[in-house]
Amino acid sequence: MLVAALTSSPALVAPAVAPLFAKPKLALAPHSDALRFARMEEAAAAPATEEAEEAEESLGPVGALVGDVGFDPLGFTEILPLAWLREAEIKHCRTAMLATFGFAFTDFWHFPGFDYTTLEAHDAVIAQGGMSQLLLWIGLLEVFSAISIDQMLRGSGREPGDYGFDPLGFASDPAKKADLQMKELANGRLAMFAFGGFVTQSVLTGNTFPYLFDYQTAGDIVAIAAQGASP
Repeated sequence: MLVAALTSSPALVAPAVAPLFAKPKLALAPHSDALRFARMEEAAAAPATEEAEEAEESLGPVGALVGDVGFDPLGFTEILPLAWLREAEIKHCRTAMLATFGFAFTDFWHFPGFDYTTLEAHDAVIAQGGMSQLLLWIGLLEVFSAISIDQMLRGSGREPGDYGFDPLGFASDPAKKADLQMKELANGRLAMFAFGGFVTQSVLTGNTFPYLFDYQTAGDIVAIAAQGASP
């Protein structure tokens, strides 16, 4: 009788069983307000925990700007402002897109009296003092650009690369604006690679667009390589 009374007493059995089979928070009643609030807090904390884990695994601030996939293996975003880096990238993208088009276009048409290939035009412009003109006008543009960038870094709300030039109102719709920004960025990144390829191929082949080797040029290169390899 005494054993039965002792084993049937909740006060004596609960302390031994509870730590083994139940967590402390499960001691709440299944339908109590405290349990409901605890579950809500756990659900709210889960996404934050997942985002923190993704941020730790990421190489950069993922999703902070359009086209940002967190690729920053050298950690530039830990040293320089992200807005300044994006401004520089967009500026190079736009310059590369214009340069790629212009580099190929001048092989098809040029002003009368300027009978140069695109590759020859570089040396001709330097000989005529054109580089000082480029330095003057591009430097003037950079002064205005520096003012707007400084205001952006001070918290003016300006987006990187935004100079307010949208005469046709393409950026009036936020969703369309984000899509156009992504297209500009993707095409600009491709143009930076393309321009480097254009210049390299034009120098190697000595030919105009599409800067391919002809049989004679290829034969000359093979002959030069063979002479260099011979003892």
